[in-house]
Amino acid sequence: MTNPEGDDYLIRQTTLKKYADEVFYRPHIQNYLKENVSRFPFEEIKNWSPDILISDTCGVNTAGQIWLNSKYADETPILELSKWILASDKEAKRVVRHEIAHVVQFLCRYDSMGTWHGRGFNKALKIVSPKNYKRGKYSDRGWHETSDILKARKVFHPLTKVK
Repeated sequence: MTNPEGDDYLIRQTTLKKYADEVFYRPHIQNYLKENVSRFPFEEIKNWSPDILISDTCGVNTAGQIWLNSKYADETPILELSKWILASDKEAKRVVRHEIAHVVQFLCRYDSMGTWHGRGFNKALKIVSPKNYKRGKYSDRGWHETSDILKARKVFHPLTKVK
């Protein structure tokens, strides 16, 4: 792992953007959105793969979050990632898939099915990540701490304790 405050990250912003595009534009996801999107016409959101923003931190336990405009389809979502999650390529990609599931949840109005991580989210996550939506330790429901992530988190949150 390199210094999380330097410019040389394990995964760069452009690499994560390419990965987000790869996930969002998977044919089964696009077909699902064509059939199920109800918030905006599909033609307005077919290019809605989120842009990537890397912040020092989204919070001590928040590896990423999605920013959406619920009124206008012409504003692309922004996927904000904590710099410390970049210490693990695998976990950063897990967070990207998780947040894209929130985009699907929003577009299909599954956000009205309970909480943001409830039944509607599970339904969206099954579409985005069918192999990893419910695999316990390897689930895309959240990120998993590694020793490299803990070290990087401590740079921004010195009082961080091991989970």
